[in-house]
Amino acid sequence: MKKYFYTLTILAFCFPMLSIAQSGWTKAKNTYFVKLDYSSYTSSDFRNNVGNKLKTSDFTQNAISVYGEYGITNRLTAIGFLPLYKQNGYETTNNVSGLGDLKLELKYALLQKSFPLSIAIAPEFPTGKQDNFATNKNNPLETINLPSGDGEFNVWTTLAVSHSFAPSKLYASAFTAFNYRTSYKERDFQNQFQAGVEVGYQFFDKLWVNSKVSVLTGLGADPEFSDFIRGDGTNYTGMSVGAMYELNKNFGLTAQYFNSNSAIVKAKNVYANNILSVGIVYQKK
Repeated sequence: MKKYFYTLTILAFCFPMLSIAQSGWTKAKNTYFVKLDYSSYTSSDFRNNVGNKLKTSDFTQNAISVYGEYGITNRLTAIGFLPLYKQNGYETTNNVSGLGDLKLELKYALLQKSFPLSIAIAPEFPTGKQDNFATNKNNPLETINLPSGDGEFNVWTTLAVSHSFAPSKLYASAFTAFNYRTSYKERDFQNQFQAGVEVGYQFFDKLWVNSKVSVLTGLGADPEFSDFIRGDGTNYTGMSVGAMYELNKNFGLTAQYFNSNSAIVKAKNVYANNILSVGIVYQKK
């Protein structure tokens, strides 16, 4: 049964965009895992700040990220996430890149056993490039700012609950989260609310599959000026499917497909995209 819970925790963190600390489980004391992940997407389908669809030149983002968690005690887990390399660019500009923003998190189990319930506090630090100008290929005097970080200090607070339906090897989780945002160069960012559910199942003792639906929306008055690259004024519904295959007791491979759309929450100030990611996991049980 312990192996079952370790695997659930790993699968819950396969997804760098949305899944940090979104399950009720915490790591057992002195256990850990680390994941290196590559993700990429290209889109020309931009939704403006009222949700209208606009056609742009192709925007592409590539990222290499590292994620890790360590069980300080059976109830308390330390978590870290850092985009080591973030590259942004349009087909009409050169590509610019840099380090992303560092997120550090403490996750505490309020309840364990049948319905694990956890709370997590995750400050995010502006370690990425706050200003990173790409140049128009046809006009060197024309530039656009495509930062690799959002330039602000913010804090995520997440409450999550999970349940495993043993012996069926099925599990489910639900979460709700609040992102307290601050400002960048005298511009106050809009706070955010996020919520979602996910289900997963184990096949052949080594393969886990996962599906998730979530929503992200801004709180309060819409900003006068929305900046999609910093996530300000951004709303969307997210849907994903993913998998993790355990190669042996220490190593595993992950893959995920993620789509942002208007199914539940109308997409605003965001590219409607299809993100593909692959990763490798090392764990100590």
